[in-house]
Amino acid sequence: MDSNSSALPEGTTDQLSGTKRVFSGSLWGVLAKIVDALAKFVTIPLLVGFYGKADYGLIALAFSLNAYLRLMDLGFNVGAVRFFSMWTADSNWEKISRVSRSSIVFYGAIGLINAVIFLVMSVHGQQLFNLADTQLPLYRQMMYVLALSTVLSWLSGVAVQLLSAKEELGFVNRITAVSSVVNFVVALLAIQLHVTLITYFIGYTLATLMPIPFYFWRLKVFPVPRNSLLAPRWDGAAFREILMYSLAIFAMGLFQLTANNLRPLLLGKFAGGIEVLTDYRVIQTIAMLIVAFGGVFMQVLLPSASKAYATGDHQRMERMVFKATAYISIFLSFMVFVLILNADEILLLYMGNAYSGLTFWLSIWLLTVLLSMHNTPVASLVLSTGKTRALVYSSAVACIVSLPITVIFAPRLQVGAAVLGYLVYMVLQIGFFYLYYIPKVLHLDGFRLFSRAFLPAAIGGVVALAAGHYASGWLPQRGVYGTVIVSTAIFGLVYGTYLRLFVLKSVAIRELKETLIGKGKRDA
Repeated sequence: MDSNSSALPEGTTDQLSGTKRVFSGSLWGVLAKIVDALAKFVTIPLLVGFYGKADYGLIALAFSLNAYLRLMDLGFNVGAVRFFSMWTADSNWEKISRVSRSSIVFYGAIGLINAVIFLVMSVHGQQLFNLADTQLPLYRQMMYVLALSTVLSWLSGVAVQLLSAKEELGFVNRITAVSSVVNFVVALLAIQLHVTLITYFIGYTLATLMPIPFYFWRLKVFPVPRNSLLAPRWDGAAFREILMYSLAIFAMGLFQLTANNLRPLLLGKFAGGIEVLTDYRVIQTIAMLIVAFGGVFMQVLLPSASKAYATGDHQRMERMVFKATAYISIFLSFMVFVLILNADEILLLYMGNAYSGLTFWLSIWLLTVLLSMHNTPVASLVLSTGKTRALVYSSAVACIVSLPITVIFAPRLQVGAAVLGYLVYMVLQIGFFYLYYIPKVLHLDGFRLFSRAFLPAAIGGVVALAAGHYASGWLPQRGVYGTVIVSTAIFGLVYGTYLRLFVLKSVAIRELKETLIGKGKRDA
């Protein structure tokens, strides 16, 4: 790209416009996750205080069960976005319609199966988990609510896949942010009006379903009638093309979801009481803010990576992966190390003195997430290649090795057993990416990617963390809020100075500004 040229070539202009859409989708996604995280950050301690640690643990259990059953997606979400993106680039609307209508049938069937599973689990809750007799009625009612809502939740996935392919993630994330605000209001009203826990759970579920009509309405951006995208009609030949690709993603996702979402269920079984799930939910809410950001980047990058891979432009793919890894690492390192720096104060403000023992495990979880999420651009490109068989094997090995750690250490380490298991899983997975996928499949320099795109930002985070700890210790006592503000300000100053001196050169800063706020010559 020649920055001195007054008129950019058409392909270059398209790339710039596409990059701006990626950043726009990412920024709105990050904003949506921040809103959601803030809502949970405020409401979880209030809900725990109002309903009690044991009963709130039931909500954490219900969330974990619902999340684990998402594996029934069979990897189709990733496959659909990949193929819808490529067909959108080719304006193959007829094929998109055929597959989309088949997807409605597919996801409707999955939703019904999910509903049956929730109904069956409502009967066997005490055999599966350490539930007290007094908790059984509430547990059953939650399973009934999930059974009633799951079909609509699954069907909405088709609309989100289509909008992702159309690079409408900015809209999707804006609606998601509104839904998070509604959930926040529901929680406050539940406490203010002293409603029962099941009534709150119903309100929460309805708030999560609220975006669905807006998703379907937004499908008007397609140059075909919405009815041709959503009316159920099975077309096995068209659907099979995505399904074959998606099954490999499913096999990989089966082990990933099992490793991630089975851990709290194992804690509920082996840690000696359902209360431990409240501890898990507390640190998960903080750590999953970073995971959510990684999910946003994956969601936004996958369509772009699929189109870049389809062109066969290796240089463009390499440039995209390196720049995306560098910028994502800078952002995530800032978030992770700020949270670690203020972990004691955050838990104190968040839940009170009784939860101060979670600081160490929260910090370990955050570092594990940073290691995992910096790999998002590489993972997006790998998924776009369709060469995922080796990932299935590595996910299986990592899952089989890490899950027994949670079971073995749960009685002694409690919530720490799940964090330790997650760390082992991610170290094995990221190691496999750098040893195999990056050099052998993507033909990229893994050492250069790690040492020049990720490590500088991580080192800057460590330096700023140490400076924040040291400097704040010399300052007068300021109270909890004052400590957080001053420590974060010192961290930000040191981290920003480090980035300016050693990471972000003038050309990179100018390029980033133009990408974020510059006005393109034309819209793509």
